[in-house]
Amino acid sequence: MPDNSGRGYDTSIGRRIQAIRNQRGLTQHGLAQRAHISYSTLTKVESGHKSASPTVTAACARALRVPVTDLTGQPYFDALKKDQLEELVQPLRHAVANPLLASPETAPRPLAELRADLDTLDESRRRGEYMAIGATVPAVVDELLHVIDNMPTGIEQQRVYGLLAQAYRLAQNFSHKLGFLDLALLSLDRMEQAASHAEDPYLPVVICHYRSNYFLHHGGYDVGLREVSAWMQRLEEPVRRGDLRATSAMGTMHLKAAVLHSRRRRPTSSTQVGAHINEARALARQVAGMPDPYGLIFDTHNVEVHVTSTGIDLGDPGTAAEHGASLQLPTGWAMNRAGHHYMDMARALERIGRRDDALKNLVKARAAAPAQTRYHPTTRETTLALLRGRSTPSQKLSEYAAWVGI
Repeated sequence: MPDNSGRGYDTSIGRRIQAIRNQRGLTQHGLAQRAHISYSTLTKVESGHKSASPTVTAACARALRVPVTDLTGQPYFDALKKDQLEELVQPLRHAVANPLLASPETAPRPLAELRADLDTLDESRRRGEYMAIGATVPAVVDELLHVIDNMPTGIEQQRVYGLLAQAYRLAQNFSHKLGFLDLALLSLDRMEQAASHAEDPYLPVVICHYRSNYFLHHGGYDVGLREVSAWMQRLEEPVRRGDLRATSAMGTMHLKAAVLHSRRRRPTSSTQVGAHINEARALARQVAGMPDPYGLIFDTHNVEVHVTSTGIDLGDPGTAAEHGASLQLPTGWAMNRAGHHYMDMARALERIGRRDDALKNLVKARAAAPAQTRYHPTTRETTLALLRGRSTPSQKLSEYAAWVGI
């Protein structure tokens, strides 16, 4: 086992920042100035004395003019090979790159079976399980394209386009979670193309939700906020009419705006985050008990989970961890969101020196959503920070690090 000075853990984001900075001929002062972060933060991140937050990672990637994945190391091919997920990426890439042209040899199943497949895969997504998505979506996309080609225009065809948009959305979920961000963006483009022919006017809000994740990762907060704000304006009137689908979509936009503001870190960010969280709380009460129309898990529990995550990004991990620990997530609640919450809790607890509790939350994240947790850069950064904080890591921490791939 390497020592705890940070020198042995060359998989950290800080080490990658340092290597690319040196290639660019930049000093630490120069990069800190370009990235608009403090010199102290940069030196601590590069030396391994502080884990790289998503905000710092995005800021450094922007300043170094590299994709964020160059700093996070994604995709994690060694882990993908072990989980037999790597072999699913290329067929999915072909399915998504296909310009809406069905194979002439395709014999599609009945539409009811295709719809049932997509609903089952969406449940897998909520559980943070991705193997079935990667294995099944390419065939479903081709079958739906064949159905559309052989169906007259009208309301039924619009509904099939809605199913096709759902399939592309699952492709986006799969590729984004595993670190193939270029494929995730292409999947969103295809989803947008399909949604333009579908009957649901709020599907583009779902696309906005996922596209803003790209801007979050790459530090394009202002761009993300402009699109979110534009959709909020469009949703105001149907929300006033009492359209519950629009209300749910509006609540999701408020949560996304809160996250974007928390990462943007401006003097007014805390106030703006609080305002969006309060709006989301009020909207969540209005849709309480109704089915989740878009699978974005907009409810009171998700609002409070966002209070924790935005608190960490605003620089108050202690209060955020205290709030997060008070939450009682219901049994059977969306495991992908629960897993993300536990990863955030681990990040906060490590920052305030509660390392044993941080590891407990990483273990809870793995139990909730194993694949999502294993392939998320937050898991690796937090695990590396815990390793650096121990002269002799515990057996449990060593086993967890091995599982992550460190």
